Amino acid sequence: MKRKHKLIRTAFLLAVLLYFLYKLIYGVFIRPPDTQIVRFGEVSTEQEYQCIIVRDEKIVKSPSEGIIKYYVEEGEKVDRDYKVSEIYTSSVDEKDKEKLEDLHHRIDEIESTKGNMFKVDVEKIDNEINLIIDNLRKARIQEDFQQIRQLHVSLENKIDKKRRVSGDKSFSGSNLSKLQSEKVLLETKIKNSILGINSPGSGIVSYYVDGYEELLTPSNLSNIKYDFIKEMKPSLEKLKYDKVIYNQPVFKITDNTAWYILIITDSNDSDTFKKGKKISMDFPSERITGSVVDKINDESKSFIIVKTNQFENDFNRLRKLNLNVVKEQYEGLKIHKDSIVERDSELGVFLLSVNRKAIFRPIEILGHDDEYAIVKSNEFERKEGDTVKRVKTLKLYDEILRHGAKYEEGDTVF
Repeated sequence: MKRKHKLIRTAFLLAVLLYFLYKLIYGVFIRPPDTQIVRFGEVSTEQEYQCIIVRDEKIVKSPSEGIIKYYVEEGEKVDRDYKVSEIYTSSVDEKDKEKLEDLHHRIDEIESTKGNMFKVDVEKIDNEINLIIDNLRKARIQEDFQQIRQLHVSLENKIDKKRRVSGDKSFSGSNLSKLQSEKVLLETKIKNSILGINSPGSGIVSYYVDGYEELLTPSNLSNIKYDFIKEMKPSLEKLKYDKVIYNQPVFKITDNTAWYILIITDSNDSDTFKKGKKISMDFPSERITGSVVDKINDESKSFIIVKTNQFENDFNRLRKLNLNVVKEQYEGLKIHKDSIVERDSELGVFLLSVNRKAIFRPIEILGHDDEYAIVKSNEFERKEGDTVKRVKTLKLYDEILRHGAKYEEGDTVF
């Protein structure tokens, strides 16, 4: 029995030993090499920075006290002189405006039906008047003066009757005159009691302010100090109210054709931002692209000024925030950096041929991050003296060796 247990234990230990021996041999001699199939990709160099938003914006204030009505939604774009709101400075309210609109309708109805009222009576009176005129002409020829006097009286009576039926003495005529007088009085009252507030320029309307609108302006960029930025504590205040007092802010208009982002960094890092360079910033709703237009140094800090005209949903409400800034972005064939080797002062990788031979293939690096590099595909140009030579390089779907420093050209790799 003891002998049997000993054999089992010996067999178990032998199995474990054989397993580790197999792993050792496989790892050193048999394991296939670590390779990569070359594909297209991209790499970027990016970093998070504290940023300040600077806009050209104007705060519009109430010209009087009263009830305010708004006609434009938050974030809506308007043209110059577009009516954004109205202030009712006295007792005029929506009922007065509704009454005026009703008067317009009633006047229009009377004027449109006036020509058809008593149409038959008017035609009959006209015929009678024409007949009296004919008889009057005959009486004059005959010099019948008594008949002439009687016909004149009849003519005046018929004309007066016609005025009572359809003219200014009619019900419709007197009613129309009364309504028109009432309309004029109400229009005058409303006109004198409502003040329209128009946009001072084209741009985006906002009903939020943070107190920095007149301090952080494009014309004041060169005067901004880091101490001021450190102390900044923006807090949005909503401007929409039912009633306002004189000189109270009611809305702001922001120029959306150009606005600025100040990227705060140190003096050494500022060298990575070249003037005229395009960079991207990841805002809450989308990625915005802009151009570096200037740099401002303040002690150990630098402000990178980026100008953009792209629209971001909340750009007129944002002020102080952290943004991921993409300084460089490259596209091309993407390879691991550990594949790159240097031979005779030339960078390249080891390409595996169809017979598994390692072939050195020169590369031109477009850009890189900590792990990957983007290189040109098919061929690149290299200047040699006064001539330019075309150099064959990697192609899409080539197989290259990882950890290239472990190999030499001509190695057979399985």
